Amino acid sequence: MFGKKKKTSEPVILAESWSPSCRIQALVEESDTCCYFYLWFYPGTENAYIKNCFICNVAKAPDKIDVDAMKRGMAPAMPAEFVKHDADGIRLNREMLSIVWFEEGDAAALLEGDTLLCVIPGWSGYQGFNGYSRYALGTAPYAWELTPAEEVLGARVAKSREFWDYFEDGYWQDVQQMHLKALEDFFGEQEKYFAIDGGKFPNKALIAGTQDGVHYGITAGVSLLPMPQVEQYFQEEASDFRRIELGFAASEAQSDICMKMYSYISTISGIPWREISFLGHGHTIPCDAIEGFSAVWLLNSRLLPQTAAPSYPDFMGDKINLLWLVPLKEEEFRKLKEIGTEEALKLLEGGLKEISVFNGAGKFQTLNNVRT
Repeated sequence: MFGKKKKTSEPVILAESWSPSCRIQALVEESDTCCYFYLWFYPGTENAYIKNCFICNVAKAPDKIDVDAMKRGMAPAMPAEFVKHDADGIRLNREMLSIVWFEEGDAAALLEGDTLLCVIPGWSGYQGFNGYSRYALGTAPYAWELTPAEEVLGARVAKSREFWDYFEDGYWQDVQQMHLKALEDFFGEQEKYFAIDGGKFPNKALIAGTQDGVHYGITAGVSLLPMPQVEQYFQEEASDFRRIELGFAASEAQSDICMKMYSYISTISGIPWREISFLGHGHTIPCDAIEGFSAVWLLNSRLLPQTAAPSYPDFMGDKINLLWLVPLKEEEFRKLKEIGTEEALKLLEGGLKEISVFNGAGKFQTLNNVRT
């Protein structure tokens, strides 16, 4: 006997939140059959994509994956064998739901009161992994079981809450003073101070000074936010590399291009959170701020102890990395991409001591003679 197909109602949004630092919207959506947690990256743009994670079923669990629902663009209910709650479904308490963003701003957790329900970490989206759910069992199709990872993720959520609470009131004065001390210990009294945050969170500045005929412009505040994706590359060492400041140094003869480079630094200082990526040692970025040069090479002063650089205290238990911007000519840029940073550093004219100081010339006068 065939009856009329049950009419489905429109999904309901139970909770939503925007990342404090990245263009990502978090949504909790309930349909007739299930609830899902979504992270919507770059919403409303041609680059938009979604990460999703099952939270729970709100109706009787199906025996198998509902392929038809997926073909109709509907969120699929979790099959019964992977469900860790009442087989007839459960309902979330909408009034008790809250979303906590991880420090990097590209991952989030869903809580019901104090109970951790679901997590979409930064490393989700690989090899069929969507995220963790309290109500999933084992390595289920649309979520993995939360229990084995709950202790670690619970601590991560608590730390993230404390992190964002830090920015509630008056944080900038202490941060600003910390950076001023580090920079003035390095190049003496500041000569110029530029706000480069555009009036938006978080506060950022560029501070300029001169020491021994070298003009320096170094950011302060970029390191307030840890960069996304660093953990996926550095794992346990992520805290050593996820916070950066940016700097440019030029000889007296090249001082007239400093303002152009400072403006450029202001523009690129938000790249990690705009692109949901990170900047690090050896990375290159196109740059036309200096005539005859087409890119900048980022070099981490912590990894090049021969170079002069400010000494920073740890911030929230993390290292602060100063990335020097080293201008590259087009041919240098091309060759660097071929041979990599480690080999290129061996070919520097004059060695590493002056690598961070721009003197108007290329850094690799022998680079074109290198065979790859």
